[in-house]
Amino acid sequence: VVSALWGALLIRVCLAYFTSGFNTAAVDHEADGSTNNGIFQISSRRWCRNLTPNAPNVCRMYCSDLLNPNLKDTVICAMKITQEPQGLGYWEAWRHHCQGKDLTDWVDGCDF
Repeated sequence: VVSALWGALLIRVCLAYFTSGFNTAAVDHEADGSTNNGIFQISSRRWCRNLTPNAPNVCRMYCSDLLNPNLKDTVICAMKITQEPQGLGYWEAWRHHCQGKDLTDWVDGCDF
């Protein structure tokens, strides 16, 4: 039986792999000038402050804060995103690669 905490870890591992390849410093530049930032590729269109004036900045942080190998800010922001109505569906990578899949393979052989 997978506990809720264990399940949350599996979700984050799968999401991190398919969004950034586990690269905490990943930045993807979009044609509209926005960026997707960090290990979870969080968008500056809504979630963090970048060079775009008047963007909502729901996570109340700079996009550069999401590039830190210390994942505290990134996890806080990702948790805010998952509390929105779209939840994990915000991430295309989640919908295509993780949702409805057996995620236990991601930690097979790990000793927790």
